[in-house]
Amino acid sequence: MKKPRKNETGLVVMPPPEIRNEINMWRRVFKAYDSMITPHITILYPFIPEDRWNGSRRMITNQLKDIRQFEIKLRELGTFVRDESILWLKPEDGGKLTKINSRMHVLFSEYIAASALAYVPHLTIGVFDRTEELLKARATVRKQLKPLTFTVERLIYAVYEDEGWRIHDTIMLK
Repeated sequence: MKKPRKNETGLVVMPPPEIRNEINMWRRVFKAYDSMITPHITILYPFIPEDRWNGSRRMITNQLKDIRQFEIKLRELGTFVRDESILWLKPEDGGKLTKINSRMHVLFSEYIAASALAYVPHLTIGVFDRTEELLKARATVRKQLKPLTFTVERLIYAVYEDEGWRIHDTIMLK
């Protein structure tokens, strides 16, 4: 993952503290950006510039008015094998994260970089230089993994600053 540039933004879901604490145990062991950002599921990164947020907020909430609070279960692992190999938890959410991602793409396509890769909701727990390390970590986590469940009550709009990510605003779901 590239290091964010100052003033880049993102739209994310953060699990509650008790779930983040559990996930952080693995992230510390597997060096998963633990100093860069707390455990989260990215909906969009980069997202709209901070100076456009206030003017866009109403449009965003209107697009999301039919999306109610929803439950996420984290009980399966996934991997990305690329230059950096990633071990992640798969959020089971009935497609809500993908729906939100798609709606934001329609509203803000000029700010969202086109990608050949499809959106895959995930919560990173490990980053590895070698595939062998990734496979060993996956086997370890699979033995220890207990299902984690939480309710998504809000979406978080965050801005990257020199010292890390700052929560700028939240969108509450009904």
